[in-house]
Amino acid sequence: MIKAPGAMTNFTQISFDLISEIKQSNCADQIYSILDKSANIFGYNTFVIAEAPLKSRDMLQDRLMLARWPEQWSDRYGEQGYIHHDPVVAHTRRMTGPFRWSEAPIGRDERLARIIMGEASEIGLRDGYCIPIQDLTCTRIVSFGGSHLELPDQAASGLHMLGIYADLTFRALTSAAAKRREAGPGAPRCSPREIECIKWAAAGKTGWETSEILSLSHRTVESYLNTAAQKLGAANRVHLVAQALRQGIID
Repeated sequence: MIKAPGAMTNFTQISFDLISEIKQSNCADQIYSILDKSANIFGYNTFVIAEAPLKSRDMLQDRLMLARWPEQWSDRYGEQGYIHHDPVVAHTRRMTGPFRWSEAPIGRDERLARIIMGEASEIGLRDGYCIPIQDLTCTRIVSFGGSHLELPDQAASGLHMLGIYADLTFRALTSAAAKRREAGPGAPRCSPREIECIKWAAAGKTGWETSEILSLSHRTVESYLNTAAQKLGAANRVHLVAQALRQGIID
C-alpha cells in the first residue's frame, strides 16, 4: 500500500511500489490511473508521454501517447502546432538525462517559444520535470508539470524511474512488434553476475560501491552493467534498471 507523502517520505520505496503496480498493468488506462494518483505524491498536475516530431507536418495527435492536460491547453497546443516550437521538446533531442523545464534554453529570436512558455504559465504550468528517452528511431518524452514542483533528489530520481517505466510498459502493451521482440527466441540474456550488478544499481549503489560489495574491480562492475545495458537496449543506468524490472530479470 502506498502511503501519502510526509516529512520523511521514502520516495525510493514509493517509486518501486508504483513501478510494481505499473508492471502488473494490463492496459493503458491502468497506467494512466497510476500516474494520476502519483500526482499527489510528487506534486505534479499534468503528465504526458509522447514522441518528439520527426517531420514538420507531424501533428500533436500523431505523437501523443498518454496525457493528462487541461483541455483548453491541449486544444491550443495542437491547433497552433506548438509541438514544433516548444523549447522543452527541442531540448529533449539534446539531452539523455532528465531536466527542469526552466533549463530548456530559448534563443533571443525564438519569439514563439517564449509565447508557448508564457501561455503555459498563465494556465498554471509554470514548472516541470522532463525525461527524454533516446532510441534509434526517435526521442521519446515523459513530462510532468504543475505550478511548482518541489523535487528533492530522492523524489526526482524516483520520478525519473517511474516515468521511464511508464513509457516502457505503455509501449509493451500497445506495440505488437515489441511483444514479438520480447517473445522471440535467441534474445540475449543477462548473466548471473550482470543480474547481481543490476540489483545493486536498483538499490541505489554506485559502481564503486557494488564493486566493494561483490569483491570485484570497479572496471569489472562497469563492464557487467554496460554489457547488460546493451543486451536490454538501455540508454543509461536508470533505464537499465527499468528494463530489467519490466522483463522480470529483477524484482
